[in-house]
Amino acid sequence: MPKVRDSRIFDLPLRDIYALMMDIERYPDFIPFVRQLKIVSQQGAVTQADIRIGITGLDFSYRCAITEQPYERIDIRDVAGPFAYLRCTISFEALAPDKTRVTYDFDSQFKSRLMNRVADPVFNVVLKTTLAEVQRFLKRRR
Repeated sequence: MPKVRDSRIFDLPLRDIYALMMDIERYPDFIPFVRQLKIVSQQGAVTQADIRIGITGLDFSYRCAITEQPYERIDIRDVAGPFAYLRCTISFEALAPDKTRVTYDFDSQFKSRLMNRVADPVFNVVLKTTLAEVQRFLKRRR
């Protein structure tokens, strides 16, 4: 699977963009390939959720653990599902009172070689648009 890294500057205070990115039940509202998300448990800084992904030619679900380090980073790791591993980190850096850099790092591999071959080209394109989709969502909200 391809590794994806994107970094964007948001015209929002760190607290606001962090709050949006931690509103995980709303991911389907602003991340188009997340079709459904259901929180299954929450213990301290760790939330487990079932996520259904729908991308052209791909539809699958997995369970992940979402760990927050408030206003610094969010780590997402697979717990169960089709992945051999999934690692996603969303980092936050306040640049000014109303500007925040958000950096998105994603790396995964499916257990199935066939799934990797099918998913690689699609994931390579779609995952790179994640932060752009968040920016589009924020513009529509204004």
